[in-house]
Amino acid sequence: MGRPIELELVEGSGARMPIRRAIERLIAVGYGLTYDAVVRGFDPYEALLDEITALIEASRPAGASRRSTRVLDISCGIGNVAVRLAREGYGVVGLDAVEHLVDVARQKSRAEVGLDLTFRHLDLARDPLPETGTFDVLVSMHTLYWHPDPARLLDACSRALRPGGHALFLTYSRPARVLRTFCEIRAREGTGRALQALRWLVPTALFEMLRHCDQRYLTEAQFHGDLARAGFEIVEARRTFLAQISLLAWTRARARGMARA
Repeated sequence: MGRPIELELVEGSGARMPIRRAIERLIAVGYGLTYDAVVRGFDPYEALLDEITALIEASRPAGASRRSTRVLDISCGIGNVAVRLAREGYGVVGLDAVEHLVDVARQKSRAEVGLDLTFRHLDLARDPLPETGTFDVLVSMHTLYWHPDPARLLDACSRALRPGGHALFLTYSRPARVLRTFCEIRAREGTGRALQALRWLVPTALFEMLRHCDQRYLTEAQFHGDLARAGFEIVEARRTFLAQISLLAWTRARARGMARA
């Protein structure tokens, strides 16, 4: 039999891209470009950024200044987390596999003055990272649940850190079901907060419905097991964000070769 025919699009660079991959890329770019409007001034998201920032500060090596503390933000999207951390004074490198999102992140950061902040088009699980083994802290915000090769990504995260460095991982424990999450927030925090949550829930649920990837919603045991196998020791773990939809793990990288079988 001959090779199956796969429809392709031609990118601006002249490279050919399968139709399905092209559609997936367009969906990701579209959501990334609207994300600012979704989360700007959204209290639960701002609270999550505060939570992340506090744990990055707790990860700072003893005696090191913020400026000398190197932070790696993987799958950084349009750079919201990276910019926030750079504003706090850390040296930050943001990576993303979607080049257009990296371009948007760079445009956003140009308005900032004096930040130690760099964005690169790079998939950590696939592409070599020149500064492997030099970062003090790593942030992975909701990357593991959609990444096509999470085990390889976690291994690359471990290698990116210096010995004893810290990593902060967040992953969704379940889909962003609009009605279920709305009802949970209304019962806990009232109708006003639940209505406010729709601002994030509706576009996120639509995005999840349209994209084509194997989404992995992990239990706490699965999440912690994956991290342990990649060589991470859990320092602190909890649920967070809207109706506790996210699992958070603040970890420390064990020495290479000490990962559990």
